[in-house]
Amino acid sequence: MAPSPAHSSAQRVADRVELAIEALIEARGLAVGDRLPSERALSEMLGASRNTLREALMRLGARGRITIRKGGNIIAEPAEARWTAATIADPLASVVAGNPGFGHDVLEVRRGLEGQAAYHAALRATPDDLDAIRRCIDQLSAYHEKGDAVAEARADAAFHLAIADASHNAVLRSVMSSMFGLLQSSISESLDKLYIVPRTYERLSAQHQTLMDTIAAGDADAARRASDDHLAFVAQTIRTIDEERARRERADTLRRSARI
Repeated sequence: MAPSPAHSSAQRVADRVELAIEALIEARGLAVGDRLPSERALSEMLGASRNTLREALMRLGARGRITIRKGGNIIAEPAEARWTAATIADPLASVVAGNPGFGHDVLEVRRGLEGQAAYHAALRATPDDLDAIRRCIDQLSAYHEKGDAVAEARADAAFHLAIADASHNAVLRSVMSSMFGLLQSSISESLDKLYIVPRTYERLSAQHQTLMDTIAAGDADAARRASDDHLAFVAQTIRTIDEERARRERADTLRRSARI
């Protein structure tokens, strides 16, 4: 039996409200664990009836996008993210944190993952995806002008994750997110310093722009090469920073020994 016109119309409204809630989550930057506005507030904001709103919320709950709770709905962690956290990030976090050398292993894995992300982003990125990547580049520039190296390093991660989003591969995006978490655990100090090494910012900025341009042009092979070249530069620069730090620590140890 075919659905009635009234039923089809109600479904289209629910579709619109579901998309509107997703857009609201994105616009407000709501993260896992954050609370959505109340049903009453959402109904007024979106111009939707309570019944339509609840149907849209139930759909989002069924997709794992939100968790439905009596005291208020919250943003849920995607199932893929929970899986990667439990099987990749959590077991390795303490090991990586206790041995900065593992950070270089993480970078090697990142290189393979991000090359794939860039390749598929070049094939699949939508205009909205490209806008999101461009906004990340703008944020990087703004934080650099403010001299906020910590925020700049985080914006760098957001840039690469925006490319992963543009690949439209949810598992790839989740695994990459875990890699960034491990990377921050092991060599966060080096990442922060990466942006204050003389002439490093200019090279990183040029590499980011090339990566963006190749994705926007739809050149998948060039995008993968641009990603590989960028990660190779990052790995070498961080290795140099680590070696210089170790050299200073050895010199300090010798000076302290000489005073005894």
